[in-house]
Parts: sequence; C-alpha cells; structure tokens
Amino acid sequence: MTSAENSSLEYLRNLVNYDINSILYDDTLICSLPNNTEVGSFEVKLTRTNYGDRHDCIQVVANSQATIDNIVCGTTVRAVVTKELVTVQQEHTEYVKSANPITRIVDFISESTDYVITINNEEGKTKTIETKRIPKDRAHGLILEGANLILQRLMIQRNMPEKVTLLSLDSSSELCLNVYTSLGPQQMNIDGKDIEAWGIQRQIFETKPNTLPVAWQSYFNIDGRLISRYQVGSPIKMKTNVLPTTDEFDEYLPKPEVPKKGLNWEEDLELRSKFIDRREELIDDYKSYIYHHPDITALISDFLQSVLIMKPDNVIEYATEFFAPFNSQTADRALFRFADEKIPVPKPNLSLK
Repeated sequence: MTSAENSSLEYLRNLVNYDINSILYDDTLICSLPNNTEVGSFEVKLTRTNYGDRHDCIQVVANSQATIDNIVCGTTVRAVVTKELVTVQQEHTEYVKSANPITRIVDFISESTDYVITINNEEGKTKTIETKRIPKDRAHGLILEGANLILQRLMIQRNMPEKVTLLSLDSSSELCLNVYTSLGPQQMNIDGKDIEAWGIQRQIFETKPNTLPVAWQSYFNIDGRLISRYQVGSPIKMKTNVLPTTDEFDEYLPKPEVPKKGLNWEEDLELRSKFIDRREELIDDYKSYIYHHPDITALISDFLQSVLIMKPDNVIEYATEFFAPFNSQTADRALFRFADEKIPVPKPNLSLK
C-alpha cells in the first residue's frame, strides 16, 4: 500500500504551527516559450476563509492559461484547505480548447470517514463520470494541488529537509507518492537584478506501470514568493517579471550568533580514523557502481571525444545538445520501452586519461 514516510508526516505536523498571515499573498508569473514569446500567465491567490464550523481555513485559487498554435489550454484549481493542510474541498479543472475540445474536472470532497472523488471527462461530444472513495486512514499526508501551493511557501519559510515523501493523486486520481526535494539556492535575474532564490522539486509518481513521474521545479524568494516555475520536459517556462519585496514578520527571531570553534581533524585520531574509513567505503562503493554500469565510462568518453573534435566555444550549451536525446522527459518514450533490459554498451573509441 502506498503511504507517506513517518519522518515526513512528523515534519508536516511540526510545520503547521504558523501564522496564516505569513502566507496570504498573491503570485503572478508570465508563461513564455524558449524564444521568450509570452503565451499566457499563472496566478495564485490565497485568502483566509471559513468552511462550515471550520475556522482559519485557507481558500486557494490558481489559474494557468496559455495559447500555443492558436490552441488555448489551461488549468484552474479552487480549494479550501485547513491550517493543518488538510483539503476539505477542491475542484481541479483542465481544458484544451481546440476543434475537439477536452475538459476534465475532478471534484474532491472530505466526508466523515472517506474522501470522495468525482471525475467528469468530456472529449468532443463524449462525456463520462466516475466516482471513487478513499478511506481517510489510508491517506495520511495527502497533499493536493491547492495544499501544495501552501506547503511549498511554508517549506521555504521554515527550512525544508533534503527530501519529504507524502501522498497525492496521480492523473488517474489514484493515491500515489508525492516527493519534494530541495534544490538549494540559485542566482536568478529578475527585472535586471540578481537575487538568490531557493528551489523545490515536486514529483508525482504515477501508479500506472512503466510511466515516468511528473515533475515540477519551483523557485522562491526567502518569504516564499514564487519567482519561477516549470514542468520538467515542457517548453513553457513561468517566471515573474517584477522583483518581489521581502516581508519581515514579528514571529521570526533574529539569527543567533554561534561562535565557531577551531577543529583540526587531522590531529584528532578518532576523527581521522572515521574520515579514512568513510573515504575507503565511498571509493569502494563508487568503483563497484561504475564496474556494474560500464555505460557511464562509455558515455563520458564519447562526450569528451566529441568535445575535443568539435571544440565548441560554449561547452555547457554543447553538452545540453549532446545529452538531449537521453532526457526521458523530452525524448521519444518508445525508446524507453526496454529500459529495464540490459543493453550491451560498445567500448569507447578513444580512451582519455
């Protein structure tokens, strides 16, 4: 049974002790193609609301729309989420306006013991309706799209761990793993100014066999204001064109000054012994991995040989083009039908030491 990690559930429980006002702001990004042509926008609005006898809930409204080759496509999310990041109601709509229009609406309602999901599909004149129920005791740590927008703001404000494994719904509205990974800081240029942004990658692992996970990478400023967002493998990038302001909240305490103590580990026999043991352990592990994956050596050797022959001025750009066919998000998926089979790798043409 698919389930969230206990350490991640504990992190989630500790995370929700926050001031709602610290996350109640709007984000707006511009959608553009690789040639910088603007094709649409992405907007997020968070406001405080009540839901029945539930107080201090958060209403999330997110809209994304783009026009490519005169075809309009987009996504709308309307959700009510408790302060503890439990979704009590959500409507998730995806649409493509073309000669054969497609619309998919997923309604999510929290009942006493179950989550009830109603899926409305409409393609042309064909309509289908499907209903599913998920027991709440099987869905601890369930984070849907609306709650995800809140969670990522909190992760940035409160320092997320390297990896958080929770639950969500895949494209078939089945329970699946929802994994957050810290991407660390990155310099970004916004409105002519360089700022430091912090990145989070979110991966939704489909329950269908032989299906690649869907991944989004988002970058925020220190307050959790969204600066950039894109789906891995998609040509559309979303980025703000206005430098976000940095807000200060009274709940944040000044960073304490901790004096640094000098440490010479080379003279400490215990630390030096641990260092040597760990170094040898890593070397053996790396050698074993490379031995069992000879394609690594072949791939790197072929790349170096190609670089020395072509002598490109921009090596990074050349590497991007060279390894593009290996990108599972953009390459022909038919090439990965036999990804689990062992394929003989030819020896490199040139050995470089």
